[in-house]
Amino acid sequence: MKPTLVLAGLGHGQLEILDRLDEIQEHYEVRFIGGRQTVYTGAFPQVIAKLMPTATVRPPQLEPVAKRVISIDPHEQTVQTEKGSILYDQLVLATGAKSRGIGTPLKPMTQALLEQIDLSQEVIIVGGGKAGVELAFTCARTKNVTLYAKRILPEAPAHTRKQIERLLVKSGIMVVKQQIQSDESEGLLLDATGVVPVEWWAESGLAKPDRFIETDAYLRHDQFRTIYVTGDMASDLNGGVDAVRSGRYVAKRLLGETTRPFRKRQSMNILLTTSGHALLTFGRFTWHGRLPYYLKRFIDSRYVRHYN
Repeated sequence: MKPTLVLAGLGHGQLEILDRLDEIQEHYEVRFIGGRQTVYTGAFPQVIAKLMPTATVRPPQLEPVAKRVISIDPHEQTVQTEKGSILYDQLVLATGAKSRGIGTPLKPMTQALLEQIDLSQEVIIVGGGKAGVELAFTCARTKNVTLYAKRILPEAPAHTRKQIERLLVKSGIMVVKQQIQSDESEGLLLDATGVVPVEWWAESGLAKPDRFIETDAYLRHDQFRTIYVTGDMASDLNGGVDAVRSGRYVAKRLLGETTRPFRKRQSMNILLTTSGHALLTFGRFTWHGRLPYYLKRFIDSRYVRHYN
């Protein structure tokens, strides 16, 4: 009898695992908990900017046994769902973290959220990181945008921060360098301040309260080695490119193709700015121009095509 592999969630890492479903099913009885489709976060701003028709991606056909995880008992190796308890021999978690809770959360990203943004003429964005800045630029093409951020792109070099701030203002975006007050929001308030842990992680004994999940060098839970953790659930991963790479790595582990530890790499990020331009960041290196824009368009459209 094959061992049971439960894939929980439809994060970007899980998509990479589901991409090898036929091979994995030769070794495991696979059960999937999650939705039938998800939104690819990399293409989310391009849909807002009307550069792509959709950011929705769909995994290979695998009938979900349930839609959501309620809790996990790692000692009994069971996952509690809205449809009951499911036993596992191996479990891969890709349910993701959540937004902090300021206004409308960006995570989980959904088609309904895209439609809500599309229908709004006044948008207030909280957070000056990469997600908030890119969202401000793309929304400003068709909407009135206010960006609340104490600092713009805090991890970027000073000259890049100044350049992007000038472009934000030039694009008609009101940049407010203070914390937003609850009575100041007179439009769609979007939370781009980052993500925080979900309560059931600690309630299930997978993490300390208000902490992300600790993993070993092989992306297994540091105590419960039958659980793999991908994407922004893991304390050592930061989502984005790491989420995709972590899924590919776990797929190889499940298939016995590697015994090496997971190796983190410096991630390249590209965010849309003004029309036809994008900002590429790689560590402290930055490049703003047209080539990063076309590179992003190519990467994101190829990803969406692949999963559709």
